[in-house]
Amino acid sequence: MRARAHLLLVALAGTLLFVFAMLPEARGSVSIAVTWDRLLGQSTASAVVMPIEAQSIWEEGRIYTYTRVRVDRAVAGELNDGSETWVRTMGGVVDKIGQLVDGEAVLEPGRPSLLFVHAGPARAVEVTARGQGQFPLVTEEHTARPRIVRNGAVGALLAPHVRVSSASTRLAADVLHGRYVDDVAGEIAADWSRTHARP
Repeated sequence: MRARAHLLLVALAGTLLFVFAMLPEARGSVSIAVTWDRLLGQSTASAVVMPIEAQSIWEEGRIYTYTRVRVDRAVAGELNDGSETWVRTMGGVVDKIGQLVDGEAVLEPGRPSLLFVHAGPARAVEVTARGQGQFPLVTEEHTARPRIVRNGAVGALLAPHVRVSSASTRLAADVLHGRYVDDVAGEIAADWSRTHARP
C-alpha cells in the first residue's frame, strides 16, 4: 500500500513537471506611464528617424546597441533634417550572448519611428523614458501619410499618481496614438516651447 502511494506521488509530480514545462513563457514589464509634459521636458530633441544600421557592444558588463539613424523630419529640439546620429539602447547580441531589456526602445533598420531623445554618452542620444519615447510609424494602404502608434514593446503601463488631473498630466501615448505626423508636428513644437521655456 505504501509503495503504491509512493508511485502515485511520483507519477503526479512527473505530470505536474510536464504540464509546467509545456506552459508558454510569461514575459513582460510594468512601468509608470510617462506624461506628455514630462516626455517633452526631459527630451532634447524630437524627430522622425529611419534606422540604418546597428551594432552591439559590451559596456561595463552589459550589452548596449548603437543604431545609426537618419533624421527624416526634425520636429523640435537639436536635430536637423537629413542629419544622422547614433541612438544607444540597452540590450542586444554580441557573439552568441544576447541580453533583452523589457520596456526598452526597439529600433529596426527600415522601420521609421517618431523618437523623443536626450543626450547620451559618446555623442550618442538615448530614447527618453525608454520605449515610451518611441512611437512607430505605420503607413496605411489608402494614404501615404504615416500614422503614429503606441509602442507595443513597453509592456504594461500604470497611470502616474497625480493630485489634480489637467492638460499637463495627459499621457504621452494618449496624445499621439492614432494620429498623423503632419497633424501633431505643430502641437509638439508648441508644447515643446512651453515645456522648455526658461523661468
